[in-house]
Amino acid sequence: MWKLSMLVLTFIILIFVDQFIYVAPIPAPAPAPNPLPYYLYQILTTTLPPPPYPAIFPMSDRDAADGFVHLARAINILPLFMKNYNNSVQLSVLKLNYAWMRENGRYDVRWEWSSSNSTIYPHLYGNTTREMVVDVRTWSRAQYALWNSTSVATDEWLTDDCDMKHASFIIIFLLLCILII
Repeated sequence: MWKLSMLVLTFIILIFVDQFIYVAPIPAPAPAPNPLPYYLYQILTTTLPPPPYPAIFPMSDRDAADGFVHLARAINILPLFMKNYNNSVQLSVLKLNYAWMRENGRYDVRWEWSSSNSTIYPHLYGNTTREMVVDVRTWSRAQYALWNSTSVATDEWLTDDCDMKHASFIIIFLLLCILII
């Protein structure tokens, strides 16, 4: 009987505690895109100070709670703005040199599924450093405007910069094949 009482008590405690404690889900590993992007992006909701930037950027509260810095590919920026940042009228984005980060070997970037298992995102396990940052862009919108009505939707600054390199390689390869034949 006491075992049943302990089981019921444990169940009640778990339900009660679950209402007050946020436990971040553990992201599931996912395959990296092929080809790998040259750049990754970090969305910031805080205003950046003018350069020079800090040697180490502090993690946001959300990043600290999840244990990693949320990054994105260029193609994900507008959907993320629309989904997660509709209450913000100004957002800044850090453009990070992912190719350099891979070559350097000091940075732990993992490709993992989103919590809905619908999209693969890069996560940086550690802090963003000034060395990674290539550029910064800030976008603003009117209070009730949608993010897709701003220049974010068409800004060429947002690029993975891998598709063109990959396409160029294929074109050159095909031209060489034609010349050889």
